[in-house]
Amino acid sequence: MNNNSKTKKTVDASKYALVDLHLHLDGSLKADDMLQMARMEGVEIPTDREVLKHMLICPEVCQSLNEYLECFKLPLSVMQTRNTIIYSMESMVLRLDKEGLIYAEIRYAPQQHTVKGLTQDDVVEASIEGLNRGLSKCKNGFTANIILSCLRGGDNEANMETVRMARKYIGQGVVAIDLAGAEALYPTANYRELFAYARQLDVPFTLHAGEAAGVESIHLAIDYGARRIDHGIRSYNDAATRERIKRMDICLAFTPTSNLQTKAIPGVVHIKDYPIRVFLDDQVPCCINTDNITVSNTTLKHEFQKLFDAGLLTPEDAETIVISAIRHTFISPKEQEKLIEKAKVRMGI
Repeated sequence: MNNNSKTKKTVDASKYALVDLHLHLDGSLKADDMLQMARMEGVEIPTDREVLKHMLICPEVCQSLNEYLECFKLPLSVMQTRNTIIYSMESMVLRLDKEGLIYAEIRYAPQQHTVKGLTQDDVVEASIEGLNRGLSKCKNGFTANIILSCLRGGDNEANMETVRMARKYIGQGVVAIDLAGAEALYPTANYRELFAYARQLDVPFTLHAGEAAGVESIHLAIDYGARRIDHGIRSYNDAATRERIKRMDICLAFTPTSNLQTKAIPGVVHIKDYPIRVFLDDQVPCCINTDNITVSNTTLKHEFQKLFDAGLLTPEDAETIVISAIRHTFISPKEQEKLIEKAKVRMGI
């Protein structure tokens, strides 16, 4: 790998910031979105944008994933009606199109948006309408789909309902389910039946694993049938686990900034020490994502740029990462090939 400073300075990270597969809707909306949705819902929130940003962005010194998750309370408080859900998804789609992405899989947990009486069915229909409204206005050829998140620590029946919603709306904008939340408090072992149900209904899934818990969580995700794993970074020091991930062709959806913020990698606090090279050198499928644009105060371009500047990526690595991301999307092989061709043109390969 060429780590000289000239190479770092000449890399255009925007060429590779094309596909985001790990993007939470509620953690990625802007302060202006919060203000607009609060007006729509009749909810009082601070109107000073700097105060809002302080509430929405992860503290500079974050102690854990649990503290990181506190930043989601405000967005969820103003996403409880059909109109605000439509607005939030449309706004997110248009933002990603403007930033130059070609594809994203945007996720949220329907059960978190039922406080004011909406059903999960209502919520999913509204999000699909927002998705379609946004896509109809995109000017740069951006496309997207939705992943419905189940919740660690959530009501079991609500999680099962989310799986049913995914089955109902697959092919209409929904492509998969996810399991998100406090991994250390609610172990992956607790969700065996949930994923058995997803397999029974033929619903594809990813899940958060190997972020706040160790490789045992990753192995369970594989056992359950995950086609992607969100994070999985805890396998950086376990060659056997990395080999299994590679052999099963499972893609690890890395989020470098949020991993550092949540202390996902014990002892690693600087981007220069982020262990992505271990995975790239072992040819383990992986991709780069934002996780939460607002909470982590980042963009996909910034995530790539940080890795380039730290000497952890070459342009060839970045090309591999983008193609791997597309090959591990929850869309059809034909759609994947079209995206790959578009990505190659954008990357100049």
